[in-house]
Amino acid sequence: MQAQEQVQETKYAIKLDSTIHTKWAPTGVRIGLDIAGPIYHLFEPSISNYEGTADIDFGKFFGVVEVGRGSFQQKNTPTQYTSSGFFYRVGADVNMTSKDAKLNVLYFGLRYATASFNETLLGELESDGWGTSLINETQSKSRANWVELNLGMRARIYKSIFMGYTVRFKLLKHNAFNDGKFETYFVPGYGIATNTSNWGISYYVQYRIEWKKKPIPWKEN
Repeated sequence: MQAQEQVQETKYAIKLDSTIHTKWAPTGVRIGLDIAGPIYHLFEPSISNYEGTADIDFGKFFGVVEVGRGSFQQKNTPTQYTSSGFFYRVGADVNMTSKDAKLNVLYFGLRYATASFNETLLGELESDGWGTSLINETQSKSRANWVELNLGMRARIYKSIFMGYTVRFKLLKHNAFNDGKFETYFVPGYGIATNTSNWGISYYVQYRIEWKKKPIPWKEN
């Protein structure tokens, strides 16, 4: 009788049944770094992107925070443009494989993102009838906000180490503030500012800090 009442367990999870009342209690947090940005920078030196992520589980849902720094440098003669700053994303993911005993995740997510950045424009500006004039302008504390629809996965590679990707569809960008001296070309975390939508991809290496096994509703074999 005692053996029948024991809760079934695996190495990383505990079976969810009617005796467990902490279905939505967090059991661990994953923290990690994106490696896609630094690799892309090797092939496209004008763009750099470095970011980290953290997520915490609430049943089949995850609360997510992502923080990063990005920059863009365009040094084509006769004009040079730079944009650099920080971006932040907050949101939630829905796990579509919530019965996986290894806690692998295939998810759909939503993010609200904001960026704060500085811009410079330096060089020569040609205009009809006025010849060439020099330009040296700086815009400080420019801001932009946008929304992301995300799709991705995380797979356990070894013990507490996970790897996986996030595909991002970025839209509804809004420039919240800038000095208005010139038009913003690049927003860190978003991309080309004149685009009404952008695609992006991140590839994360994460480590899960676990304080108890996660209750999941797996089926009997």
